[in-house]
This record gives sequence, C-alpha cells and structure tokens, in this order.
Amino acid sequence: MTLASAFCHGVRLFGVTAMALLAVVATSLATRPVRATVYDYTAGHADIGLAYDAGTGPRFFLQFGGDAEASGLTNEELIAGQPGGVVGEWSLASFVTVVPQSVQIPRPAGAEWNFLGTDAGDPVWIFSQQSQGGVPFLGFDTAKAGGGTGTYTLSNVTVRPPNGEVSLFQIDGLGMPDAVYWSTAQAGVDAVTVPALTHVHYAFGFTKPGYYELPLIGTGGGFPGQATGTLAFQLVPEPSTYLLTLAGLGAAGLAARRRRAPKQASGPAISGV
Repeated sequence: MTLASAFCHGVRLFGVTAMALLAVVATSLATRPVRATVYDYTAGHADIGLAYDAGTGPRFFLQFGGDAEASGLTNEELIAGQPGGVVGEWSLASFVTVVPQSVQIPRPAGAEWNFLGTDAGDPVWIFSQQSQGGVPFLGFDTAKAGGGTGTYTLSNVTVRPPNGEVSLFQIDGLGMPDAVYWSTAQAGVDAVTVPALTHVHYAFGFTKPGYYELPLIGTGGGFPGQATGTLAFQLVPEPSTYLLTLAGLGAAGLAARRRRAPKQASGPAISGV
C-alpha cells in the first residue's frame, strides 16, 4: 500500500475528504493578499525608521541588522537596502513580518492585561521587546528624524480573518506591562513617541492567527508634515502542524488497511515434504 493511498484511506475513516483538509490549509494562507515583490521577514533585528529630508519630506523605512533573515534575500542584501533606493533602507511595503507559533502563550490573568483584547487563558502572540532566536526583533528608530522625537500613530487596522486585536506595550523587569502605546481594544490608545536620535524595542501583541495590516502615521518634533506607511504581519500555524495531521491520517489509514486485509488461506500440513 502506498503512502498516498494510506493517507486517503485514513482521511475517509474520519469522514473528511483530502480536498477538505487542503481547503483548511488554503483558507489559512489565503488571508494574505498577493502583492508584487514582497519578502517574508522571519528573524533577527530590524527597525521601523522615521526619516526627514528637506527635499522629499518625512518617510518611513525598514533597516535590517547583521542577524536579520528574510525569504529570497541574503543578509548582505538586506543590509544594503532596496535596489535603486536609499542605501540601507527598504520600503515598508516590501516585507511581511512573519510571527511564529513559538511566541504564542496563554494570556496572563489580571486586569492589567485587558488591553490585549482577549480573555485570560486565550492564546496571544507576544514578541520583539527582547531578542529571541528565530523570531523577528522589530524596533523603532529616529536617528534620521531631523534631530527630534518621532511619533508613530496607528490607524484603521485591517485583520483577515476579522476580530484580531493588536497592541504595542512595554514590559517591566517583573514581566508585567509597564506602559501601553497601541491597543485596538481600547479607544484612543494609538500612539508611541520614540526619543530623538535613538532606537527602542517594545512588545507587539496579537490575539488571532491571520494577516494584519497596520497603517502608520509618522510625525516628528524635528520636521513638518507626516509620513505614512503600512506594516504587514502574518500569523499562521506552523507547517509542522499540517505535516503531523497528514502523517497521522496516513498512519491511521495504513493501520486500518492492515486490520481489514483478508487472511491468506492455508491448507492442511502435508507430511513427508
């Protein structure tokens, strides 16, 4: 019996078709829109920069560190920046930050965590205040912001599928939330001001798997006008989840096939042979 036939038999045992299982996977991934030349930022240090040039005005950009990883690009290419653009800079639209399942935890108990927008014990994805191997370490940078502070204001978040919440906050030395800057679950909590000529890291929080678009408005103490841009995040189950499901169904089908296989008839023993 082949692995493929065992898998299909296993799927039939559970009253599910192979096409239905594939549809579940496809639905999870289809939440992300198709865009040209977009890379998955998967690990290492990056900053959301806010810059000002007298000739072109304020702008957002992404810059990457020596440990950053993204699909389809070497670290050297990440550090060099977008071809044809400012050295060391990439547009926000060129990347989707992929948030791994490894950062998922149960939402801690206590009213101080209510800003996350979900109940205690529900899954939440929290990352980026401290560096973790294999996880994006995404910060904010004002080194090019005209010598002043930079304010990043969140507006009109889009989530596919809907009902996910987003937050940005700081965790103290005891592991408790110290300050909340963004919370889509709380009206008016939508801006973080980064000190001048520095970069900082905060904790991002998400409550549902899916695709998130976070439109930003950037204003500064050292320049007029405002920058606009959109950060994209993808939260999906790990591929191993699907592989384990497929393997389990295949094993079940193989076992059932063996149980149902007819026994080979055997005749009486013949002496003298």
